[in-house]
Amino acid sequence: MANTEIRNTLKIVREAENAVTDALDKPDLTQKQRDLLDELSDSLRDLDNLLVMIDLNKSIDRLEGESKKLTDLNKRTQKSLGQLTKVAKTVDTATKGIDALVKAFGILVKAGIA
Repeated sequence: MANTEIRNTLKIVREAENAVTDALDKPDLTQKQRDLLDELSDSLRDLDNLLVMIDLNKSIDRLEGESKKLTDLNKRTQKSLGQLTKVAKTVDTATKGIDALVKAFGILVKAGIA
């Protein structure tokens, strides 16, 4: 079960990474917008790496922290990048996927299954 959820969440995170990369190619971005997208890119890359190397018992707290960081960055991005709402929505989907994964793994760990 856990591997399927990790793979599915990784797919969503990678879609968000691609959306951010595509947005960074837009020539009309301000420096502030570019900096926010760079932060989003870094945060998504950290989550991607964590999902690839995940050890449930050791990674739930870190995964939850990274998800909160991504949520905060995405809120700031949504305010600053009004014209790039598709990117923000894609990142929001990734954040929701990470949060769901954290909750599911938390339940498994508490039940002694993972």
